[in-house]
Amino acid sequence: MRTVRPLTATLGVLALGLLGALCGCAEPGGLKVTGPAPSPSPGTGTVSVSEGAGRPPLRRPAAFTASGTVRLTGLRWSTWGGATAEGTGKVGGSWCAPACATTPYEARVTLGGLVRQDRSAYYSRATVDVAGLPAEQQAELRDLRLHVPQR
Repeated sequence: MRTVRPLTATLGVLALGLLGALCGCAEPGGLKVTGPAPSPSPGTGTVSVSEGAGRPPLRRPAAFTASGTVRLTGLRWSTWGGATAEGTGKVGGSWCAPACATTPYEARVTLGGLVRQDRSAYYSRATVDVAGLPAEQQAELRDLRLHVPQR
């Protein structure tokens, strides 16, 4: 009869213990799952904003031209990538000249109208809110259409 070496016996016991830990334990009858299965949500990939045709997409830009007459600068985004993006910064441009030519207005910016394309998405609308701005000038900053590249 052959004798078992102590090291081999120890390794065998460790292997059985490890196998038991990896297999886990379940209650008799198995695991029970209730409720509907979560539906997969389509990933949007990267979410960007575009300044125009031939221009690179921008993610969380510090500055960008929202339209031919509206320029946003000093942007800080509190949210980005969801159905809307919200941030603060300054707004200037020819829409308010000459009043804001040298000193842009403090503004809150909201981007929305997410347009999905393959593995990316683009914001297609912008709203810029400036406190104390006359109604006719504020109206020029509502529902700005942003460029969305063709697929």
